[in-house]
Amino acid sequence: MKRFFQLLIGGLCCCSGIIGAVAQSASNGTPKIVNFSADVMRPVKVADSSVISLVGHVVFYHNGAVITCDSAIRFNDRMMDCYNNVIINKDSTFVYGDRAEYNGNINMARVYAPLIKVVNGDATLYTYNFSFNTLDNIGHYTGGGTMLQKENRLESRDGYYYADTRELVGVHDVEMSNPDYQLKSDSVNYNLDTEVARFSTRSFIWNKDNEFLTAIRGMYDRKANKYTFTDQSYILTANQELWADTIYYQQDNQDALLLSNVQVVDEEQQAVAFGDLIQYWGHERKALLTRDPVIASFQQSDSSKVDTLYMRADSMFVYTFNRDSVLKDSLAADSLAELEEMDATEIEMNSQNEAAATESEQNESGDDAAADQSEESAEEKQSEAEVSDSSQLTKKELKRLEAEKRRQEREKIRQQKEQERAARMKAREERWKQKEAQRKRNRLQAMADSIARADSIAQAERLQRQRDSLSQLAKQQADTLQPMVADTVTAEQDSLVRKVFGYHNVRIYRHDFQAVCDSMTGFTLDSTLHMYVDPVLWNDNNQVTSQWVDIYTRNQKIDRAVFVGDPIMCQQVDTSHYNQIKGKEIQSYFRDGTIYRTDVNGNGQTYYFMVEEDSLGSYISGFMTVECADISFYFKDQTVDEIVWRGKPVYSIYPMDKIPADQPMKLPGFSWQGDRRPTQEQVFNRTFRPSERALYELLPRPTFPLTQKINKAREELIKANVWIDRNDPISQEALEFIRSLGY
Repeated sequence: MKRFFQLLIGGLCCCSGIIGAVAQSASNGTPKIVNFSADVMRPVKVADSSVISLVGHVVFYHNGAVITCDSAIRFNDRMMDCYNNVIINKDSTFVYGDRAEYNGNINMARVYAPLIKVVNGDATLYTYNFSFNTLDNIGHYTGGGTMLQKENRLESRDGYYYADTRELVGVHDVEMSNPDYQLKSDSVNYNLDTEVARFSTRSFIWNKDNEFLTAIRGMYDRKANKYTFTDQSYILTANQELWADTIYYQQDNQDALLLSNVQVVDEEQQAVAFGDLIQYWGHERKALLTRDPVIASFQQSDSSKVDTLYMRADSMFVYTFNRDSVLKDSLAADSLAELEEMDATEIEMNSQNEAAATESEQNESGDDAAADQSEESAEEKQSEAEVSDSSQLTKKELKRLEAEKRRQEREKIRQQKEQERAARMKAREERWKQKEAQRKRNRLQAMADSIARADSIAQAERLQRQRDSLSQLAKQQADTLQPMVADTVTAEQDSLVRKVFGYHNVRIYRHDFQAVCDSMTGFTLDSTLHMYVDPVLWNDNNQVTSQWVDIYTRNQKIDRAVFVGDPIMCQQVDTSHYNQIKGKEIQSYFRDGTIYRTDVNGNGQTYYFMVEEDSLGSYISGFMTVECADISFYFKDQTVDEIVWRGKPVYSIYPMDKIPADQPMKLPGFSWQGDRRPTQEQVFNRTFRPSERALYELLPRPTFPLTQKINKAREELIKANVWIDRNDPISQEALEFIRSLGY
């Protein structure tokens, strides 16, 4: 009877709890107490109070969360302890443990077990300590945890799980990995659905392309394979280092956008790029540098001394091509220019002669054709008239035969004229070749005559140099396209060709060389740099101006410079006197980056101030003007050692006090532009970041020590039969109870 009353009282308490919970839920919309059910319920006296013991298929329901266990102690309508086979379920989240404490006042369930398992769809978390808020649907683990979702793994010392958004926040000693990347951080927010990892502390990423990335704040979207770094961003590749405040990087197509305080170091190209915006399109292999861009190129001399060339412009573009697609076109133009020895006058004369000959031949051909056509027309008319007269048929036949005979004779004459025209063309071609050869011989003779005017010792030296130069030219002519290939293309280690454009306000600085222009183009295939629109170059106290400039380099050193379009080379003697040279074209040649020869080709003009030395110092003693066809300057120790004027030079020498009033002191087009000459500070105003390669290459990658510890514990606990790796669903009895509550 006593047991009966206990069960009755327990049943009444249970019913009253359920009814009260349902009533409160109906009135307020939110359950205030925890609904419960069990096979057996009875009150138990504990000190001065009583609790209810629940045994068999115990179910608690609160805030939409279900808690099931084998037994429980209900201390009041909001607090209870759960024992054995504990499952906490809210929506798709399942928490498995051996024991749980639930406080409905704060909506918190604290779970205990040697290992606690949390499952949400395809994600599984193992940890040592776990609590779950049934109202906010937020879980919190401590002491280490590891989460596995498909191919993604995340471990951290502490963490939070947001069930509503399926986000896992790892805190302290966070390590992540999947086939695409590895990550280390102190805090990571990872979304299980989007596979987006966000971080707000210094984080390190190693991707599948063996690139290293780090930033203080950013995110990685695995599905889109896109990185977004927004604070102190850095990327390290096999040959490059990249810094920027903000980096957007699409790994699939290698597209990248770098913003603010950008520095890109290319160790293979020995160059550093700076700017506040660099855009790179990977598939198209092109890049844009703007917002105060600067490129620094490191050039190492034979003495192991490193010199730096700085270049800036308003905007720079870099295009990359396959070498095979551009090799033929890129070489042809320069090779022909390299071999061309005729001056502009000769070319023009030859063109005129060829045009006149062609016109004459056309006239001759036209006259012959007109005569033939006239004769044939007359014969046809006569023949037609004869045919119309049927009474004279015999006569008509005779005349037709005569006409045919005359036609054959005209055909012989026509063939003879064709042969004569072909012979004339061949003869004309032979005469042109002979004239061409004679012109070359005349030039060589003029060069020899000019040299012969010097003293005997200097004569021998100059002749030897001239012969060397001519031998080199002959070799180039025999090779045709080979020089550029041998000098430049074979030096390329990769199969790509790069073309660089600089637009507006181009400025170049090296300690021994400065230049400005409006636009420039660089081409790595033949190692050329082309400058357009008011280019000016300076070296020491020398200046060169022209309409455009072509600079050829070899092994990162200047090899040849070509100035075209009213080029003027001048040297500052003092503040008011300048040595000047002008011609149709000026070419300068370099060895190991040092000038050794300059050629002025066509209409050479020289204004030269002669400087003497006395006890008081140097002074200008005279003024010389020279006009000729071509001029060659030979340098020694970067100073003019010898000058050769070719092509009937005409010169005048005046003492400074005898210069005629009508004698100009400056060549047409001369302009000293020293105010445009850039300084290093004007070209380069950035600060080099030191390399961090050594630091980050030694940084250890994730080893997942917490995961190893937990996996080992799982194996040992399962083997000792003290813990089960569970995947139980909510029982049907529990579901029926919840439905009975109206949920």
